Amino acid sequence: MHSSRLQTVLYVDDEPDICAVVKATLSVIGHLTVHIAPSGSRALEIVNEVDPDLVLMDVMMPGLDGPSTLIRLRATAQSSRIPVIFMTAKVLPAEVAHFLHLGALGVIRKPFNPLTLCNELFAIWNSAHGTDSHNPAPGDPRNALSEASSLSAAFLQRTARDIVILQRSMENARPGDRSAYREIERMAHSINGAGAMFGFSALSTAAAEVEQLARGAAASCELSPPIGAIALFGQLRGRVSNLADRACEAGCIMPDAGGVFQS
Repeated sequence: MHSSRLQTVLYVDDEPDICAVVKATLSVIGHLTVHIAPSGSRALEIVNEVDPDLVLMDVMMPGLDGPSTLIRLRATAQSSRIPVIFMTAKVLPAEVAHFLHLGALGVIRKPFNPLTLCNELFAIWNSAHGTDSHNPAPGDPRNALSEASSLSAAFLQRTARDIVILQRSMENARPGDRSAYREIERMAHSINGAGAMFGFSALSTAAAEVEQLARGAAASCELSPPIGAIALFGQLRGRVSNLADRACEAGCIMPDAGGVFQS
C-alpha cells in the first residue's frame, strides 16, 4: 500500500534533455527522489525495483507508448495500484478524457514550465488524495534555474551536432528512402520537444515542420507507386535548411559540416 505522501517518482520519457530537466526540477524544488526510465519497456522493469509512489510518463514514445505502458502496469499486481500522471501535448478534452478513462490520475501539458511543474504535480496528487497538506517546503528556484540554464546550453550544443547529421542524411538520402525519413523524423521530434521546453519556440516550430514532413514522406513510401516522392524530398530538404537557420538564431554554434550543404 503506497503512502498518501509523495516522495518518490519514476519519470518515463525517451528524450534525455526533458528527463534531465524533470529530474532537476522535481529534485531541487520538490525535494523528490526521481528515477528515470528511457522507455516504456524499461519502466516496467524499474518500477518493480524502486516501487515509486508515482509514475510520471510521456505519452508519445517509440515502441511501447505511455497508454500501452499504463495498461501493462495495471496488469501486474505489484504495480497495479501505482498512480500514473501523463505528460503530453495532447490536451484536447477528448484526449484528456481518454487518458483518464485508461486510469491516469491526471495530465500535465507539454511543453511545461520547469518552475511550475512541481505545483502542477502536487495539485493533481493532492486533489486525488483529498488533501493539500503534502506540499513540501519548496527549494530555491534559483538553483533550478541555474540547472536549467546549464541543460539548455548543452541542448544547443547537441542540436548543432544533430542538425549537421540531419544535413548529411539529406545529402546521402534519395527520394523514397524510407529509413532515412524515419531517422530524420526521430531526430526532429527530439529537437521539437526539448526546444519547446527550453523556450526556443522558433526552433521547435521548425523542427516540428521537419518531423511532420518526414513522417508524411515515410508514409508515402508505402504507396505503390510512391506519390510525389521527388517533390516531398525537395520540401524536406528545404525544411531541414530552415531548421538550421533557426538553430543558428537560437544560439547554436554549427560545427564543421564536412562539406554538406549549408543553410
